Amino acid sequence: MSGSIGVQRREAPGTTRADALAQQYEERRRRQAVALAQLDCLQGAPSRDLLRLAHMCTLRAFPPGTPLLNERTPGEFLYLVLRGTVSLTLHDRAGHEVLIGVLNRGDCFGEGPLFGDLFRGATVQSETICYLLQLPLAEVRGAMAESPELAGALRAIYRRRLVEGTLGRVPLFSRLSPLERAGIAGLLQPQQYPRGVAIIHEGEPGDALYLIESGQVVVEREGQLIAHLDEGDFFGEMSLLAEKPHNADIRTVTPAEVLALPAEDFMRLLAEQPALAEQLHEVVEQRRETGATMRRDPTRVHQFTAAVANGLLRGTHVLVRDPKLCLDGCRICEDACAARHGQTRIHTGGVLFNGLDVTDSCRQCRVGAECVEACPVDAIQWNDRGALIITGSCTGCGDCVPACPYDAVHLVSHDQQRTSPLWSLWHQIKRFKQPTIPLTQTQPTQRADKCDLCHGYDDLACVSACPTGAIRLMPVEELFPL
Repeated sequence: MSGSIGVQRREAPGTTRADALAQQYEERRRRQAVALAQLDCLQGAPSRDLLRLAHMCTLRAFPPGTPLLNERTPGEFLYLVLRGTVSLTLHDRAGHEVLIGVLNRGDCFGEGPLFGDLFRGATVQSETICYLLQLPLAEVRGAMAESPELAGALRAIYRRRLVEGTLGRVPLFSRLSPLERAGIAGLLQPQQYPRGVAIIHEGEPGDALYLIESGQVVVEREGQLIAHLDEGDFFGEMSLLAEKPHNADIRTVTPAEVLALPAEDFMRLLAEQPALAEQLHEVVEQRRETGATMRRDPTRVHQFTAAVANGLLRGTHVLVRDPKLCLDGCRICEDACAARHGQTRIHTGGVLFNGLDVTDSCRQCRVGAECVEACPVDAIQWNDRGALIITGSCTGCGDCVPACPYDAVHLVSHDQQRTSPLWSLWHQIKRFKQPTIPLTQTQPTQRADKCDLCHGYDDLACVSACPTGAIRLMPVEELFPL
């Protein structure tokens, strides 16, 4: 080959072409690992972890204006920014778009699902030509399991992003610039509370403003429920502004993570941000008016108490039926559910609320779902439509059944999961082949079952079958505007 044009790398004696290519590949990966070490988001990660990440990377290029992630859809990749600029935005509780930050070389995004976050993502868009390294989350998750250092570095980014996102979702702070919110984020003190405990006691002096990072709480005055607060809400401001003790209890409905802004920092912030102080006073007046209205309206208090007791506020939607559109004795929706799933997962005649029957079915609890906490094998998981599904790893232990406070989970025979003639024939053949006295149980004979909004189908069986449109999936805010 001495007459060939160009210079070829000579291979060492005894080295095959495949060996040479493998060596070149490993050398390229080592250079990539060195490049990864220079990214701010991976500072301090051991070289072995960087080399492993280098094996996962795919270089991607995107033109300006390309949507990279959507805040309402969990992503599948972690992205490392090599060159270019991307913006992070989300919508606050009032529906306004808020700029959370701008990322450049050395930053990363898409880490949220690594830590179980499905509800607080951000929309990411390229602002310039961007060169990104794309890493599958499943592979990154495997690397994190073997590397506390890598897991710690990514978790620190996640926590910072989570705090900044929480501030962005609170209308009170969403009007501030990303830099101003970042300054506040540095003052916040994270606190965790289990379900059913009081964060604030009526009559005690106020010491902080509290922001709900995740979870749900209720406001009680003299033993009466008067308000429900969710992720992105805040409380404790009335005591600080009036310089008086708290006038209500704040109790957790689910496990809750809150961010506390100490009173001294809170008052200094209001002095530096007059517009923020004015907005906060407006919120206080609205809350006082709402509280007074609740106390004057026993019917509304009763409805609100029933909504909390029956878990109607635990999810984002509930299945409701309008009795006025139903024929007497009609069970078409329940029969359609049973025909699809082998047994009915919903029952009409549940809680009557504002003239609507809220069916007895799974609430799809967003935070602190008791069934998920009770499952010893993590068989109950979220799907991409916001429903809790029971996966094939369910062992039928039944721990989730008593754990659900709304009686929405039941144990059923595996035979009930399929109702077609072919399935019945196959099951009979299997039983015929089994010995008369089985020595071991090869598979569970039962499994947990509940409404999962018809996971795996493009429609809801109950809604599609209803001839009058009486049953529908309704947003919680529409059923009970708080």
